Amino acid sequence: MKCKMIIFGSGKIGQEALGFFGAENVECFCDNNLKLAGKVRCGKTIISFSELKQKYSSNIIVIAVDESDSYDIAEQCQENGIQDYVFYGFMREKLSQWDSRQLFEFIAAPENRSRIRGDIWLKRVKILQKQVDYFKTHADIRHMKPARGSLRSRQLECVRVSAEFFEKISGLGIKPILYGGCLLGYIRHNGFIPWDDDMDFALIRDEYEKLKEFCRESIQEENNSCNAVKTVGNGNTADGLEDYFWSNKYNYFCVYKQLPDGRRVYIEFFSLDYYAEDHQFQELKAYAGNYIEDLSRLASDGEKVKYVERALAENGQNAVKESKSLFFGIDNMEFLMRRYPRERLIPKEVVFPLKRILFEEEKFWVPNDAEELLKYEYWDIWNFPWDVGLQRHCEIDEQENE
Repeated sequence: MKCKMIIFGSGKIGQEALGFFGAENVECFCDNNLKLAGKVRCGKTIISFSELKQKYSSNIIVIAVDESDSYDIAEQCQENGIQDYVFYGFMREKLSQWDSRQLFEFIAAPENRSRIRGDIWLKRVKILQKQVDYFKTHADIRHMKPARGSLRSRQLECVRVSAEFFEKISGLGIKPILYGGCLLGYIRHNGFIPWDDDMDFALIRDEYEKLKEFCRESIQEENNSCNAVKTVGNGNTADGLEDYFWSNKYNYFCVYKQLPDGRRVYIEFFSLDYYAEDHQFQELKAYAGNYIEDLSRLASDGEKVKYVERALAENGQNAVKESKSLFFGIDNMEFLMRRYPRERLIPKEVVFPLKRILFEEEKFWVPNDAEELLKYEYWDIWNFPWDVGLQRHCEIDEQENE
């Protein structure tokens, strides 16, 4: 049988837990208040957390403080390699009809403690979800404060690197269009979405392929299988682009810069296609169903890239050089997600003529009617999304954002 339990918390709730479980089943108290270490309360010695780690980490840990502090202590235990704990308050709520012998026999079984922990954290998730739902209902996303600390520094670095890259490739004559999260940030926050951490751009098909061809010839390619790079096609990296790399995904194209400190700044590109005048959206939608189903059967990204390249060639009869209507390319993440808030092709005048604007103090192109284009990509740009507060490319320590 597992050795006796340690009650974490020697205050009123901890003393109540001692009576609940029975003094004969308790080894001692533990408390974060170092002034109490070595003292005796209710016949039980109080130990420090340091002593708990050194001598008693294999005991059953019962956290007996108020609910808000219970989760803090649970995280403290986990961060120090102590995974086996339960909450007294939760057990009192569920098992108050049991006597101390039954309680100890129950809690001595590892599978029961594991189940209790699962229920505890599920309860916590439900509470947090209610709080998030309340926040979303009563807050206005347009009035969120901008990012701070490391995340804000990263955002500004993304802007600087993007402007620098476009200046270096200006000879291509392409016009990357602020897109996706960045375009949404421009409209909704007058800058970056507070939790965003990369730059998104769209390109008309001809310019999209021109950029890809340039990168193949002039920039090093990332080798996804080993996180290394391959030499460029002609063996020579273009002057000034030695720190840039590219990667061709099946649902977007990516360029990133490797910074001296090892971090990467990502610039992602997404395709837009013109469609023939007689092509109907429902035809495109029907094609998407079969196309995406076939794609889902492929295991590796390499297989998907080759499949998409073949599909692009076959789609040439529908995707044309120029027309009055556009839509996300079939190699665009939006197309592959089958998320169509507006079930119709995008009129050309929504995108063109492009406008030159300031985004975080650098000049970029945006669509003629940016808010209208966003309605083809997002269901409601004024609501909080499911991934609010989450970064895709970096982990930002909470303290660094304060």
